[in-house]
Amino acid sequence: MEQKGNLQKKYGFVTTTCLIVGAVIGSGIFFINETIFGRVGGDLHNAVIAWLVGGAIMFVMMWVWGKLAVEKDGMGGLMEYTDGLLGKTYSYFLGWFLGTILYPTFVAVLAWVTARFTAQLLGWELVFASGPTWMLAGIYMIGIYLISVLSPKLAGFFQVSTTFIKVIPLILMGVIGIIVGLVNGTTADNLTFVVSPDSPLFVANPLFYAITATAFAYAGSEEVLMMSSEIKDRKKNLPRAIIVGAIIIISIYLMYTIGKFGAVEAETLSAAGGVNAAFQNLFGTHGGSILMVFIIISCLGAMNSAMMAGSRSFYALAIRGKGPAPEYVKQVDKKTDMPPTSAAISLLFCGIMFFIIFANVNDMGGYPYLYHRRWFGDVNFALSSLAPISLMGMYIPVFIAVMVKQTKWDGFNRFVMPILSLIGALVMIYMVFYTNWVGAWWYMLFFSVIMGIAAIFLYFNKNGVKD
Repeated sequence: MEQKGNLQKKYGFVTTTCLIVGAVIGSGIFFINETIFGRVGGDLHNAVIAWLVGGAIMFVMMWVWGKLAVEKDGMGGLMEYTDGLLGKTYSYFLGWFLGTILYPTFVAVLAWVTARFTAQLLGWELVFASGPTWMLAGIYMIGIYLISVLSPKLAGFFQVSTTFIKVIPLILMGVIGIIVGLVNGTTADNLTFVVSPDSPLFVANPLFYAITATAFAYAGSEEVLMMSSEIKDRKKNLPRAIIVGAIIIISIYLMYTIGKFGAVEAETLSAAGGVNAAFQNLFGTHGGSILMVFIIISCLGAMNSAMMAGSRSFYALAIRGKGPAPEYVKQVDKKTDMPPTSAAISLLFCGIMFFIIFANVNDMGGYPYLYHRRWFGDVNFALSSLAPISLMGMYIPVFIAVMVKQTKWDGFNRFVMPILSLIGALVMIYMVFYTNWVGAWWYMLFFSVIMGIAAIFLYFNKNGVKD
């Protein structure tokens, strides 16, 4: 193996766009829609507003990252951009968070959701809590890890392929669902559906819950920044890919949401298994099953993107002389052009997050339902919906620093977009606390412990102590 500061340039505009679209469009749009429709009481207008607000927050933030990407080259994505704005110590903690919590959480959640959809397709009785579902999730996670580590070019090709594949069921559901729903009256009937106050899905401020739910579905767009140094003609291709990718994502999400609203009754749509029911109702049993296979491939593509970003996280720390055993972790395999030790550490944290998600979703009594007797008791410790607290919280100083330090930028890029991003971050943090304040405070304790471990390694790094 040899040591490098940057990996080879291997991704063009199309692949970069697919990395962005593929990172965001994964499992979220499929299973989050059930939550959104349930929480907004079957109100299509609120569902559309939730997706638009979530998409707007994603877009303005990615706009700022795209501007920063034009000026900065190097390994580390967001870490690279924050080095000059907030200092190397801040960028280190940001990189540590991405590598230990955010990307591993994405991978773990996507592995479980992919297994869940597979279980539904195969007709397993216990979809959520069965041993076979969790074993399959582990197999999916390890399989994607091997692809990412052993052949990054294959991982890039897999990302492009799955991106094109995953939009097929979304577009079909969007176009055909809209037409069929208007013709047979399902859309009109669903517009009158209201969740009963006695329903477990009923909440006092449904739009808040719906917008918060979109956070996971829109998450992942920043993953491509971890691979910015591997993008050909980065200054031109990355900003273009960010804008084009964001437009594609928001458009497909809205079209799919409206189409699904016309595919099946709202009461079924808002329950677990609503995705499968909608596809089978619209395309028949066999057609629905085929499209479910496409959905599974879609989830694998999103997991692949998160794994690609995560496997480079500790490498990005190591080339800066930080993190565990940086001299060893920054080594790159000549044959694969990948940092194998960094990837292995990432897989370890994926396993930790996988167990936490298992403990939150599963229950001691063996019941196949969510939130029955979870290991966390009555606390909903859903990492996928809680991680945005720290992610958005760590973004806020970056947006402020852009307004203070990027004096050469025009007013729109220096003030308007960062201010909108700042507002979006604050809104998302508020909504997470509002919808799950107990889980949010427990998550902040968990986050503090992880950051404390990061501080210990940073102390060793600064004092020349070998890890």
